[in-house]
Amino acid sequence: MRTFLAPAHLALCAIIVIWDIVLAGRIAQNRQSPRFFQAVSGLGALLIVPALLLTLATSTLITGRAVAAMDWLWPAVLVLFAVQALYALLFRLVNPVWGIPIAIYDLAIAVLGIVRYLVEHGHAVPSPFVALLAAQSLAVVLVSGTSSALSTPFYFNVPMVSPAFPALHKLTASFRLFMTLVAMGWMLFIVVSVLPATGQLGNYAQHRGDQIHDRPDGDFAVGVKILPDIRNPPSPAAVRSDSALVDTLSVDAVGVVVVPGATRLAIDSLARVLGPLRRDSTIVIVAIGYRGKLLPELGPAPFDEAERLVTLRLAIDRLRPDIVLPAEDPYTTGERAVGSREPVQWEAYLTRAARVAKSADPSIRVGVAASSYRTRDSILYAWAAKPTSPIDIVGFSFFPSPLTGGGIQADTRTADRWMRVMPPNKDHWVFGVGGYPLAFGERTQNDALWEVLAWASDHPAIKGALVYEAGDYGQARGLRAPNGRLRLAAGAVMRAIKTLQASAR
Repeated sequence: MRTFLAPAHLALCAIIVIWDIVLAGRIAQNRQSPRFFQAVSGLGALLIVPALLLTLATSTLITGRAVAAMDWLWPAVLVLFAVQALYALLFRLVNPVWGIPIAIYDLAIAVLGIVRYLVEHGHAVPSPFVALLAAQSLAVVLVSGTSSALSTPFYFNVPMVSPAFPALHKLTASFRLFMTLVAMGWMLFIVVSVLPATGQLGNYAQHRGDQIHDRPDGDFAVGVKILPDIRNPPSPAAVRSDSALVDTLSVDAVGVVVVPGATRLAIDSLARVLGPLRRDSTIVIVAIGYRGKLLPELGPAPFDEAERLVTLRLAIDRLRPDIVLPAEDPYTTGERAVGSREPVQWEAYLTRAARVAKSADPSIRVGVAASSYRTRDSILYAWAAKPTSPIDIVGFSFFPSPLTGGGIQADTRTADRWMRVMPPNKDHWVFGVGGYPLAFGERTQNDALWEVLAWASDHPAIKGALVYEAGDYGQARGLRAPNGRLRLAAGAVMRAIKTLQASAR
């Protein structure tokens, strides 16, 4: 059932957009309507689709800089619809039965759109408004049924035009009632989410004073995942931006994700990007990812093991990584993309993948990351941590979850418990750590990264952490915003690297 929630949410958004265009267009052509009301309605109908397209374009660093100057258009459209709905209600141009809920809904998402715009541009926003933004994000997660709604640009609230003339048919009146119920439902979800969201923001601040622990042996590396997931050659804009960030941060490791079926040309292009980093003794980590991570699927994609192993072999031959992950986060990203697989299925695949990797490069180290911290993840971790397993490095991934209070303390406590039960006899890594700056604010992304880096540096068995990611590539979790601005979290990563380098010296 949850599989269809995300497509159903997007389908409903498309229906509302069509309704907005048709109805607002009719109001704009109605000569009996006030001139101001006609103008506002007509502008809303004219601008809603271009504003949506610009919102999608400004979600990625590849195109974001080119259109960043126009990213104000979406909040402006939200304000237009709020003004239209309030005008219709105040001047009694609409039936209050659906005029009041739609006006409240449009006003709320207009305020939230302005808050999100300010957060995107790095402005300080008062905590109550950040809590409202977080509540909206949690509401979208509840409705869409997926935590990826926290970062991808395809999940949003669409404004509703206020129907400022009587319904001509019973079917039209029924549809207006349905839209009214949708607006009331959204407001209910947001209001219910305010208290959990406020608690989540408090969780982030608890570890703000944690310290990065000294590693005098210099055996803890901090890296960053660069470039969008590779299926085709990376764009020059992404290469320039991420290479500059790697130089600025002076990272010890870089990570890339290769999509199964990636072309040889794409991997060769990636090899040219990674070449200078390898010469600088930077640790290179390659993960085999999944298709369809941004747009929701009607069902899980098939798990094509043969294609994955071919891509793995090609990536090792051309990229010569130090560490390879045959599957990126099996029980979070992997579960969303290919469905839930039993631990024994992952074990069989990882065993065959390790055999392929070692045949291509005997010195390569094979890793796997726990990420959901549920029963199946625990079983996979226990298997990977055994001395007899073909896995060389056992790892974790930490991303704030809306289902565990927003913070990551529950996940780190679980990881601590696993390491106590099975004292590490293999190197460990944090293969992924990040936050959601547009869902919970930039401060929370900064706090999440700092908390995990401090936690990981306190464990001698953990040899490094990989920050997700250098820039926004369809997912809002980068250190660099689509308009080219470095987010607050980039400073936290830089401070952690300098502290560790100083302790090593």
